[in-house]
Amino acid sequence: MAVEAAFNDLMRLAAQICTTPIARIHWRQPDGSWLGVQVNDSAQPMLDPDLGFCLCAIEQSGLFIVPDASQDPRFSHHPWVLTPPGIRFYAGLPLRTADDYLWGTLCVMDRQPRSLTDLQKDGLEIIARQAIALLELRDNHPESQNSEPQIVPQNQPNSARNTTSRLIENLLPQTFNLMAIVRLSDQGFIYVNQSWCEALGYTEAEFSHLYWRNILHPDCGENCWQLPQILLEKQKLENVELILLTKEGDRLFCQGKIFCHWEAGTPDSICAILQDITAQKKAEAKYRQIFENATQGLFQATLSGCYTTVNLALAKIYGYDSPQQFLSNVGNGAELYVNPDRWAECIQRLAVEGRLCSEAEVTRRDGKKIWIEETFELLRDVHNHPIGVEGFVDDITSRKQAETTLQTTRDQLQAVLDAVPGTVSLISSNFRYLGANRHLAATYNLPPEEFVGREVGFRESKFGQFVREFFRNQTEEASIEIDTQVNDAFHSDMVIAKKWQGNEAAVFVGIDITERKRAEAALKAELMEAADYVQSLLPIPTIEPVRIDSRFIPSQQLGGDCFDYYWLDEDHLAIYLLDVSGHGSRAALLSVSVLNFLRSRFLPNTNFYQPNQVLSALNQAFQMDRQRNMYFTIWYGVYNQRTRTLLYSCAGHPPAMLITKNAANVVEVKQLFTSGCIPIGMFPQAKYINDSCQIEPGSNLYIFSDGIYEIPLPNRNIWQLDDFIQVLADYTQKNQCSLENILQAVRSLNFDDTFNDDVSLLHLIFD
Repeated sequence: MAVEAAFNDLMRLAAQICTTPIARIHWRQPDGSWLGVQVNDSAQPMLDPDLGFCLCAIEQSGLFIVPDASQDPRFSHHPWVLTPPGIRFYAGLPLRTADDYLWGTLCVMDRQPRSLTDLQKDGLEIIARQAIALLELRDNHPESQNSEPQIVPQNQPNSARNTTSRLIENLLPQTFNLMAIVRLSDQGFIYVNQSWCEALGYTEAEFSHLYWRNILHPDCGENCWQLPQILLEKQKLENVELILLTKEGDRLFCQGKIFCHWEAGTPDSICAILQDITAQKKAEAKYRQIFENATQGLFQATLSGCYTTVNLALAKIYGYDSPQQFLSNVGNGAELYVNPDRWAECIQRLAVEGRLCSEAEVTRRDGKKIWIEETFELLRDVHNHPIGVEGFVDDITSRKQAETTLQTTRDQLQAVLDAVPGTVSLISSNFRYLGANRHLAATYNLPPEEFVGREVGFRESKFGQFVREFFRNQTEEASIEIDTQVNDAFHSDMVIAKKWQGNEAAVFVGIDITERKRAEAALKAELMEAADYVQSLLPIPTIEPVRIDSRFIPSQQLGGDCFDYYWLDEDHLAIYLLDVSGHGSRAALLSVSVLNFLRSRFLPNTNFYQPNQVLSALNQAFQMDRQRNMYFTIWYGVYNQRTRTLLYSCAGHPPAMLITKNAANVVEVKQLFTSGCIPIGMFPQAKYINDSCQIEPGSNLYIFSDGIYEIPLPNRNIWQLDDFIQVLADYTQKNQCSLENILQAVRSLNFDDTFNDDVSLLHLIFD
């Protein structure tokens, strides 16, 4: 009807304003049942209105927002989070009239953690007010309401059909997922909905020959087998958990309500309204396995300090053989601490901070005192009220002992350093020692008095040269690093000089930097080894069926460029080249990580024959916030040698150059790029597109990083991409398009021997 169409339009508007894939509204009818409208980006069924998210939203006076449900203890185990649609973000408003009548909820949802802007929040509140007005209009004009469909089971007498139809009509608005009606007389199925059939794997026709006992799993428990008798006494059971048996023999965990339907004062049938919680149970089992086998001590406790759950690791930290033994002997967590007020102080801080990590001294079962590092987090109910504490514990006794020993050593060393603050010498302007401290004397294995009167440089000519030049110039202070061989051992000092007594003398203080120099040398060697390793990962040139040559010239020992080419199968050749932002080891590490991901094809649900899918998968795997704000550009192509077609996509990377000399000996240059694509890692929602071209025989394809053309010129201008393209065209015209010729031409423009940026260059010749 018109009002329902208006609801649908409002939900589409809400989804567009908030840029969410799901928007929905649920309202309560006078008879207590629920109706709703929902828009989706896919074929997602209508979600139930009476689960945790909407209940929390209804209780609010304004907008209720859950930025990331997977990290929120109120919703992390919710079916909407653990199973499709995989909700992460939720924002909902209660539909409450001015006289405080509650209609229902309006909400938007997303599968990614996020937030709303102030403009989006205002828009959502405006839409909520319009929805309330529509609901009041609908209530005042009953003729605008849709009539509910009548559902009549097949193969039943007319009277039974009418009774069942009325019952199903009342059940449909409040069902979770699965619904069935069973006769009390023989416990045969009267009706099952489509969700019930799909979950258990039977058809409706097959259920007409099945009985309640046929679908109960042997592990379901005695009460489940006796449900008909139990319902005759209680008539209704809430939050029942069942284990059903599918047609394939698998377990189906369900939860919901079961009640007895009476007809004319006589119990007639059993009605079951259930939700499939199999995924939730599996997740709980997996969590339990992780909890029990964790190497860290894990626990849950009440706010007063009574432990409710502990794992084996925590029990062993405190000297107990099992969690059960720990729980039986430890009445309250507060009694474990050396400081008896520790637990109360932590709870008080948690109320403000929400999470706490600190160290504490505790007593084991055997009376031994140990140190632990523990992390607390508050557990909250659906109303956000604190209900308990959970956390983990590590035994750090060995670390604390090592820290104590280390601190003692540091104190002793500091005392020595305070007494002998480096090498100190006093030298006159005629280049002779006036004195030296004991540390300097010990360095040369001489008594201090041996230095007095000696001419500077008697043991090291470089120091003597520094002293003479310092006295000759007008500077008051100077410094130098001096490497020497003292007693056949390498020694390095940072020497700082300052003139004294009107330039008649100077004080020279030496700081031992021997170990730093050794570390620098070791680091340099490691960087060279790392650079050799990166070079070894790059593919070697090939000559058939496609001739490929390549060059990699990092601006430092380690660079952020990387490339690869390999055959996906006998007909398809994958080629790519990427350029990570920045230089050095961090950029190299990220580029190697991407190379390994692509080379091993470790990108789930990705078709490596489709370049845009590869770039989208990389964008999800390497977001900047997880890569220390580093991103990268990439050109990725797949060449089909059978059809001579090149399919490619680009993410912020310079275009590849396809250069062909036609029959008239004219060079044609085609730039291969896809527009509107941004570098990998900048935005999670980035989209990438494919493009393609035909490869003629004799074509040359060049793929490169921007370091090959962004070169400062003597006139302070920057050499541009068009200039580099002209070089490629000129050398193609001369039939001299080898990489060495091209690099030689580019190097002739460069001021320095090295490039300012990493340079990578691929050359493919298609015969």
